[in-house]
Amino acid sequence: MKVLITGNSSLPGYRATLAMLGRGFEVIGTYLTHEIPLEHDSLTKVRADIRNFNELSELFKKYKPEVVLHMAAYGDVDGCEKNRDLAWDVNVRGTTNVVRLASKFSEYILYLSTDYVFDGLKGEYREFDPPNPINYYGLTKLCGEIVVMSSDIKHSIVRASSIYGFGPGRENFAKLLVKKLGKKEPVRAIYNQYTSPTQATLLAKAILEIVEKRLTGIFHIVGERMSRFEFALKIAEALRLDKSLIKQASMEEMKWFAKRPTDSSLSANVTKKQLEVDFFSMEEAMKTLQEEYLTLER
Repeated sequence: MKVLITGNSSLPGYRATLAMLGRGFEVIGTYLTHEIPLEHDSLTKVRADIRNFNELSELFKKYKPEVVLHMAAYGDVDGCEKNRDLAWDVNVRGTTNVVRLASKFSEYILYLSTDYVFDGLKGEYREFDPPNPINYYGLTKLCGEIVVMSSDIKHSIVRASSIYGFGPGRENFAKLLVKKLGKKEPVRAIYNQYTSPTQATLLAKAILEIVEKRLTGIFHIVGERMSRFEFALKIAEALRLDKSLIKQASMEEMKWFAKRPTDSSLSANVTKKQLEVDFFSMEEAMKTLQEEYLTLER
């Protein structure tokens, strides 16, 4: 099977690439600014801007992927709020380009979305709960969902929350935490903001299963609900770092430009009934994180 992964130099894109290659699939991975640090006989790396329809069209014509994993996005929450035109161009117009071409050349598309499509007023959002984003990033990702759901191609939408792990791509909470604790620097972690963090390797395993089964609908691939502070302690314990350096902070202290949901945790009860892979267990997530840490960071 031939799989196109947009944004495969991101952490989720990298882990999805490894999962697809591990199953023997041929992968065409797109990047914008930097290549994925991986060489494989079945991996073709292509620089492509999803905002450029003509450029993207040539890519689809050349490779004709059966499956598309659309993971390219502008994910800087404050950046999206400040640069709304760029956020719209990448997350909505870019997604529209990918979906239009996938509908013509491919059989199936999976779109990676976010817990930030919800307002955070109640938490434990179910797959079928109505979205209500409170920042521009969440709005553009919701618009991307609508573009996918409005298309003719067989599709799935995977929502994740605070994706973390070790590997390429921009910094994530776990990498930043480990870097600071490794230098014996104190870390402030929020005690009154709740998410359901998604381990990137387990996310990739779930995506692989969804793709192989050609499942359709909305899926929540997330871990257990917890505060940022609780999450930081879990990581420190798993990697045997000094958790006494982790100090509590509140959302009110943060000088964010964009609003953040107070509790954007996602329920995965419906999703868990459809998948065999164990993506939810914190124990499994920390075990996987330990393995990544020893492999990539040492």
